[in-house]
Amino acid sequence: MSDPYEQDDHRSRQFPVREDMAFQHKVWRFERVGWYVLVLLVVLALLGLFSRGPLSNRELHSDDGSLGVEYQAFHRNGSSNALVIRLKGQPNAVLEVELGGDWLEGFEVQALQPAPMRSAGAGQGMTLWVQADERGQASLHLSLLGDGFGTYHCRIATPRGASVSFNQFIFP
Repeated sequence: MSDPYEQDDHRSRQFPVREDMAFQHKVWRFERVGWYVLVLLVVLALLGLFSRGPLSNRELHSDDGSLGVEYQAFHRNGSSNALVIRLKGQPNAVLEVELGGDWLEGFEVQALQPAPMRSAGAGQGMTLWVQADERGQASLHLSLLGDGFGTYHCRIATPRGASVSFNQFIFP
């Protein structure tokens, strides 16, 4: 004679507790999918989908190579990220660069190194003048504080026609 407590674990039963094993299997499947989604989100976060990391790091250059920019495509509201602008021109010349687009609506410039020789407002952006070194190169390092939500467009250009355009996304 079989013991009522010794039943197949995957069959619905009434005794000692009423169970619906078909529903329980659906719950377990849903939990398993949830775990996979959670692990995927953690891996994507570690890779930089939500801020710094390989998925967020970007580097662009103008067609003639005289303008380059390194930036993070993804930011978090309230976090600081770097934007590096690299310029090439004549040795020891004063190089001009214009930063335009709606990016100043979503970012606050916390620091700018080295300090430009001169700066001026230009529409929605700003124009900066920097001194090139003896090789004709100059770099500007901006520390940006994300202060918005959504996608912001940035266009960086020189008077000689070199330009790069890109978008940055700020997560809440």
